[in-house]
Amino acid sequence: MMYKSNPLKEILHPKIAFAQLREAERVKNVILVALLLLLMNVILSLLRAYFGIGTEELTKHLDRYTGEQFAFLQLLFAFGHALGGLCVPLLFLFISSIIYYLLFDIDFVKLLTIQLPILLIFLLEDLFLFPFQLCFGVKDLFSPFSLGVWGPYITKHAFIWALLRTVSLFSIWAISIQIIALRSLTEKSVQRIAMIVIAVYLFFALLAAAGTEFPFNGF
Repeated sequence: MMYKSNPLKEILHPKIAFAQLREAERVKNVILVALLLLLMNVILSLLRAYFGIGTEELTKHLDRYTGEQFAFLQLLFAFGHALGGLCVPLLFLFISSIIYYLLFDIDFVKLLTIQLPILLIFLLEDLFLFPFQLCFGVKDLFSPFSLGVWGPYITKHAFIWALLRTVSLFSIWAISIQIIALRSLTEKSVQRIAMIVIAVYLFFALLAAAGTEFPFNGF
């Protein structure tokens, strides 16, 4: 039996899709779908850079630069956004798959396959957040879909805000899909799978929170 990777089907009908994946001898379209999702991430990142989303820290120090210097910094910013839109999902895709491969007796290609709907969910989160950023100037750190909006009311530490930002409706959805997928592909208990998935997500959440704030004082 051959299974065709379909992240949309996997997030809408996960139990059916992953049951079919479990029985499959071959998995098709994984690379194609992964490249498509990465391309969409890069395009969205470039759009955010084009509209100046996320440049608040840069524009605070506008008086320090000449017109040419600021234009160059904007170019670097756009390049950084595009690189981030490519590398961050790619690292998540492979690192999480490797971790699960070491912990579960599951074919690596199938593990890559079940990460693709997770990438799609986080892409959907960014897509839904984009209009709020564009029209209302909402910072990514204070996404209305996450606990990040409560950050300033709890503490003054930006790291904690960034950590709360990783807890969102979409992240809960992604974790749920991941648990269903692994439960379908392995005989491990749901409790053990849930603990591992949450631990892996916390690992990435800490990395994301640590990399959120970039000081511009050195420019």
